[in-house]
Amino acid sequence: MHYLIDSLNYIASLGPTVMMPIIILVIGLIFRLNFGKLIRSAILVGVGFAGVNITVNFFIESVGPAIQKMVETWNLRTDIMDVGWPARAAATWAFPMAAIVILVILGLNILLLTLKWTRVVMVDFWSYNHFIFGAALVWYATGSSVLAIIAAGLSATISFKLADWTAPLAEEFFGLPGVTFPTSNSVGWAPVAWGLNKVYDKIPGLKNLKGDPESIQKKFGVLGEPMIMGLIFGILIGILGHQSVSSTLTVGMSTAAAMVIIPKMMQILMEGLLPFANGIKELLNKKFTGANFTIGIDAALTVAHPAVISVGILMVPTTLIIASILPGNRLLPLPDIAYQAMWLAAWPVAFSKGNVVRGFISTVIITTLMLLFATTMADIHTQLAISGGFKLPKGMSHISTEDAGTHIIEWIIWKISTIFS
Repeated sequence: MHYLIDSLNYIASLGPTVMMPIIILVIGLIFRLNFGKLIRSAILVGVGFAGVNITVNFFIESVGPAIQKMVETWNLRTDIMDVGWPARAAATWAFPMAAIVILVILGLNILLLTLKWTRVVMVDFWSYNHFIFGAALVWYATGSSVLAIIAAGLSATISFKLADWTAPLAEEFFGLPGVTFPTSNSVGWAPVAWGLNKVYDKIPGLKNLKGDPESIQKKFGVLGEPMIMGLIFGILIGILGHQSVSSTLTVGMSTAAAMVIIPKMMQILMEGLLPFANGIKELLNKKFTGANFTIGIDAALTVAHPAVISVGILMVPTTLIIASILPGNRLLPLPDIAYQAMWLAAWPVAFSKGNVVRGFISTVIITTLMLLFATTMADIHTQLAISGGFKLPKGMSHISTEDAGTHIIEWIIWKISTIFS
């Protein structure tokens, strides 16, 4: 078993730029796709991920000093340290039952496909770490290996079913035919985003408000273009962060660049991914007539939509404000604040059909819940991290992550499991 985990950890450590092409190449060879087309697909996916990561990291590095200054200016201090999603993922992969969970989820996916209870072919093995995290939460809460495995299987099943439900929206809004997102820390928020959008349909003034990028651009002209909006949002972050004029302008241009370049890089990624996904679908649909399979991949692809990026950028300072005033919150979100803001905005924006106003309101609500979830997970998150080799910084007794708080499915299952502890 440990050889399997070591292999997956090694591949994962290469990052999505290398990891995803390897996964696509291996799966494509297994399904005997055309080798020339397969190589091109694999490399284009890697290039697309590289472009997205470079742009996002450039944006994060640019806004980082402004965010740090906001924390100092507002004197934000909490007793739970946010160590970032890579630390959570690394600790999860180090969980002793990780290999067993992988084999169980793989078998479960095949069983559900055979029974036609899902259409999702989960090819993104890295994202299995979310189901492992659910198992770890339950194991540390109850000490039961059986309940931990059940928790992982239940988390995966719910994620697959939600991915089936949201697949038409992924195709219509994100422009990704044949692709869906069974990543539990993203798709778990889809019902919340759907429900909130239904509420907005009944609120006078809000129900008829057009806030999608096209309507904004039509109303405000050049000021409504995503690039210009990014520049304005970035300058606002720089001003709030008490940056110099030059630094503020740099943040503004970095944000404008993110608004333009990320969608362009995602187009390259999709140019590689869609032929691969369609090839797998065609072969499976021939073997299983009428099944209409979809390819399950990481929900990171959802952050490339201009409306999602817009809401995500607005949520950077907003998340700090929420963290500073929210009763019961003990987490100071810093390492992943820009990335997680876009991540949480995806389904609220999608269900509102690109409405930035609705998407922003829903993301504020979801972020509030995320911070509270992350706070309640601190004890177990700390145990998991320490057992995985993480050393607590001096003066810190608890750690957690925004990423942990996004696992709403696993959080609910964990809370239910405590009944048996």
